[in-house]
Amino acid sequence: MMGKGHAYKGNRISPSQLIMMILLRGRPMYGYELIKVLREEYDGVWEPQTGSIYPALRRLQDHGLLSVENTEGRDHYSISAEGNAWLNETLSSISSGVMFMVRTMGIIGKASMQDRARTDSFVPLDEEPPEKRLLILKGIRETMLNNLKMMDEHIEEVESEIRK
Repeated sequence: MMGKGHAYKGNRISPSQLIMMILLRGRPMYGYELIKVLREEYDGVWEPQTGSIYPALRRLQDHGLLSVENTEGRDHYSISAEGNAWLNETLSSISSGVMFMVRTMGIIGKASMQDRARTDSFVPLDEEPPEKRLLILKGIRETMLNNLKMMDEHIEEVESEIRK
């Protein structure tokens, strides 16, 4: 999805797993319910699939970051106390970086839309034929992914400086 992720006791926590933990912090959910929430949140940008979400949930559970309770034949996932503590620590350490990234992506998205003679809103895209919308959105995504890659490289440089 984005970025390199985080680590918990030497275990890689992907950005999508981090998002799942944030959503589960709000309330316990069964797997497909979580997938539906993710699909709503990332509508048109990312289509979470059961083949990747359930293994990610199991890994988080194996790491002790999530707990699961079977109710009425469904596994309901919730964030564990250990997971909540790690999530709070992680979020507090990345908050300024996240705000920087959000604003950067907003600027990049706006510039990308303007370069395509569009307004700074995605709404007009709804008026385009699906084939054209798809091309425009893929172009925007490619630009953003390239910028994320450059941002990751810059982050690595800064982290390297900090470690010295």
